[in-house]
Amino acid sequence: MTTIALLPGDGIGSEILDGPLTYLRRLKSDGAPVTLTGPWPYGTTGWMETGSALPPVTVDACRRADVVLSGAVGAHPGVTARQCPTPEAALIELRHIFDLRISVRTVWTPADDGEDVVIVRNVTGGAYAGPDRRRESDGTRAAEDLIVLEPHRVREVFTIAAEYAAERPGRRTISVDKASVFATSRLWRRTAHESAHAFDDVNVDRAAYELVRHPELPGVIVTEGIFGDILSDIVCARAGSPALCGSATVNPDRRFGNGVTALFEPAHGTAPHRTGTRRSNPTGAWLALAALLDWCPDLQPLGLAPRVRTALERAVADGPPTYDLAPEGTTAVSDMDQFNKRVLEGLE
Repeated sequence: MTTIALLPGDGIGSEILDGPLTYLRRLKSDGAPVTLTGPWPYGTTGWMETGSALPPVTVDACRRADVVLSGAVGAHPGVTARQCPTPEAALIELRHIFDLRISVRTVWTPADDGEDVVIVRNVTGGAYAGPDRRRESDGTRAAEDLIVLEPHRVREVFTIAAEYAAERPGRRTISVDKASVFATSRLWRRTAHESAHAFDDVNVDRAAYELVRHPELPGVIVTEGIFGDILSDIVCARAGSPALCGSATVNPDRRFGNGVTALFEPAHGTAPHRTGTRRSNPTGAWLALAALLDWCPDLQPLGLAPRVRTALERAVADGPPTYDLAPEGTTAVSDMDQFNKRVLEGLE
C-alpha cells in the first residue's frame, strides 16, 4: 500500500492538484493500493494556520507516508512577504529532513517534438547546501557561499541520470559543468567520464546557448544544482510555459516504509494573482503525478504513468489550449476544469 501525503501549499497550489487528486481517488475506489492523507498545512498557508511554514503535524504526516504530492509553495493572496518572508524554506527543510537529495525535472516540449527533457541535479549539497555553508553580509563585510561536492554524492546523481538516459535511446545526453573555472566542476566532469552511460561534456554557457538555438533538445541533462535550476527554466521557455514541468525530489536509496522517499510537485510558482481564476495550466501537476506513479513499487507495475502522459498529449491535441500556450489573438482558450476533464476522459 502506498501512502501519499497531500501538501497543497499556496496560491494556485491547491487548485492545480484538483485533476490529479480526482484521478487518485478514482484509482483508490477501483481498488488500487493507494491511501491519501491530508491536506496538510504547508508554506504560507501553513504559517496562516499554525504560525509555522512547516508545522510538526505536517512533518509527522510525512513520516507516516511513502511519498508527498505537493502544490506550489510561496506567495499567497492576502499575505505579504513581511508577514511570511520565506515560505519556500518549508520545501528546503523537508528535503533535508527526509534526505531528498536529487531533483528530477521533466519538461514536456509539445512546441518542439512532443518529447520530454529530463534534468537531473543535486539539491541538498553543492550550491544548495545548508546555512552552515553560508555567511551573510551586514553590508560592510563580504558574503560567502561555500560549495562542496562529495564524490559519492556526485556519482549517485549520475546513476539516476543514466537510468533516464537508458530509457531514451538515440537521444543526446549531456553533462553540464564549468570545468575551466571550478574545482567542483572538474570533479563533476571526471565523474561523468566514469559513468556507465556516455554523456557529452558541455560548459554551462554553451549549454544555455544550445538549449535556445539548437533545433533538437537533449533527452537528459545532468548537472550541479544551481546550473540545473537555471537550465530547466530555459527548457521550459523553449517548451512554451513553466507549467510544462513536473518535479520529483527523491532519495535514491528508495527506503520505502521509513518515511517519505520522494516529493512530487509542479515546478512553477504559486501565481497568487491567478489564484481562484481556474485559468492556470495543470500540466505540471499531471506530470508530477505520472512521476509518482512511476516511482512507487506498488503502483509502477500498474502501468499508469504512460497512460497519464498519453492522456495529456490527447488533451492538448484535442482541445483549445490553456492561456499560456494560446497563440496571440486566440479567443478559444481552455480553463483548468476543461483541460482536466479532457485528461480524465482520456484515462477512463
